[in-house]
Amino acid sequence: MAEHTAALAAFNRGAALAAGCRDRLDPAVRLMNGHAWVGGGAPAFGAELAGRRAALQATLGEALAALATQVVRHGGAAPVVPRLGTSVAVANPPSGAYRGIEPEAMTSLITALGTGGEALAAAGTRLAAELSGAGADPGPGSRLGQVAAWCHAQADDLRRRLARIRQQAPGGALSGSGVAYGLFGGFAPDTAGTQALLGRLSGGDAEALRQLLAGRDPGQAGRVSAWWQTLDLPARSRAAGLPGFGLLDGLPCAVRDRANREYLAAEKARLLRERDAGVAEVARDPRLLGGWEPLNDRLRRIELIERVLRPVAGHPPQYLLAFDLTGLGRLVLSWGDPDAADITVTSVSGLSSSLDGAAGEVQRSRALWQQASTTSGGRAVASITWLGYDAPQLDPGVFHASRSVTLDRAAALGGVALAGFVDGLRASHRPSGTARSVVVGHSYGSLTTGKAAVLRPGRLADTLVFVGSPGVGVSHVSELGMRGSQVWVGEAGTDPVAMLGRFGRDPGRPEFGAQSFPVAPGVPLASHSSYWDPYSASLRNLGHIITGNCDKITYLRPQLLMPQLAPDIILPDKQVSPPCTDSSPSLYSPQDVR
Repeated sequence: MAEHTAALAAFNRGAALAAGCRDRLDPAVRLMNGHAWVGGGAPAFGAELAGRRAALQATLGEALAALATQVVRHGGAAPVVPRLGTSVAVANPPSGAYRGIEPEAMTSLITALGTGGEALAAAGTRLAAELSGAGADPGPGSRLGQVAAWCHAQADDLRRRLARIRQQAPGGALSGSGVAYGLFGGFAPDTAGTQALLGRLSGGDAEALRQLLAGRDPGQAGRVSAWWQTLDLPARSRAAGLPGFGLLDGLPCAVRDRANREYLAAEKARLLRERDAGVAEVARDPRLLGGWEPLNDRLRRIELIERVLRPVAGHPPQYLLAFDLTGLGRLVLSWGDPDAADITVTSVSGLSSSLDGAAGEVQRSRALWQQASTTSGGRAVASITWLGYDAPQLDPGVFHASRSVTLDRAAALGGVALAGFVDGLRASHRPSGTARSVVVGHSYGSLTTGKAAVLRPGRLADTLVFVGSPGVGVSHVSELGMRGSQVWVGEAGTDPVAMLGRFGRDPGRPEFGAQSFPVAPGVPLASHSSYWDPYSASLRNLGHIITGNCDKITYLRPQLLMPQLAPDIILPDKQVSPPCTDSSPSLYSPQDVR
């Protein structure tokens, strides 16, 4: 009888002990989930933390089952083992592509791990003693001690990492990439070998830079940002002096601009030297004259870039974020600094876009900057021209699978590049809880944008806008990881491209789930390029969408009969208030968006 009483007392003490420590890791798990530390090693750390919490509760359950067995062994009725599961449900974290991480939240996580570890260490010692005293295996107590040791080790490591990062970026919020890779970096799988390449780049290794520029690691931009933030000045100078360094996504935009302008000037000087040397060669052998064409083409393209980079009165400085003089060419340019902007809009062009026609695309981005700035309420706007892929051309290449406008191969390749570029914008942006990211895809560029959105579901932008779209490759906004309130579609009634619906369901149809904004019908054949026309309804509404003022979107009153014959004669607008948000739950919980 005394043995039964002792065994039951041991069980009750064990149950009280379990009740007191079963939730010791819940605060840390809530902090990880509630602040959506995404990317880098954060998902792996979060999974490891959740695993340790599950192991804690399973170990407590195993210990209580062993103590209950001892009660039965000594003639008593089996005591009821209490439930040890707990809830760690949290509200969805605030949205925003450029949201930073609060050091206070990170400090709270470190504290939660530290205090949890202390409590579990003491509980493990007591539990092992109770099990041994009752004649049971003390193993669960030791395993509880292992969880405690893990908590202590992580708290100490995170505390050291946080102190180092705060030295590099004192005050305010920290960048998401700095936290994801700098704090949880030990948990970040690096199957692409990016970290090793960055180490080589620190020493000025040009081949490492070439491999990074050719890489397709989804985490690369975040790693680049964290690497640059903690790099010393000599290493920065060695890396930044390499040709093409400014093309690397994840670097601060000011760094990219400076490096790219220096690279552009160096290329121009090199080509001019080659041309001067060629003059002498042609003087000796006139048959060499035809060999100058490729050289002259590159010089002409450099002069084009120089022209579009000229300052414009009343406009912010332009940032040269990428360029390539070969093939169809590349140009990524921003009106305003994307890293400091409250609103960033990236325009993705489509059919026939190339470096040779970049001036028109830059003007469209300028029009968006002007329109958005008038309704931004003083918020800084950055408007980006993104010619970062080989768009289909109306030339013999249309019959090639990788460049045909009738196929999605070019969009798929472009989507990978666009996703990497936007990753870089997010990584380098100064932390902000209110900054907005918008991507506008026009024509075939809307398909490219759709491909990128599928690669980064719910994370490509806060708002997607498709204009003159032949389809975006999916049948519903949910396949882009977006809600209907986050996706807008504009289609001129006479736009022949928007009528195609070739790539998935027409995004302008109600079944697609997006919101439509009105545009003037336009003149047939010309309407596909009329969305940026000065004073047009489409441009005004694009400005409202970009700035988040969707309650100011206007719908046109009925116009003249055959309005395409007089598109500028528009009666006063009727203002409506379409919903800016919907009440549907987020498609992605904090666990999902990792």
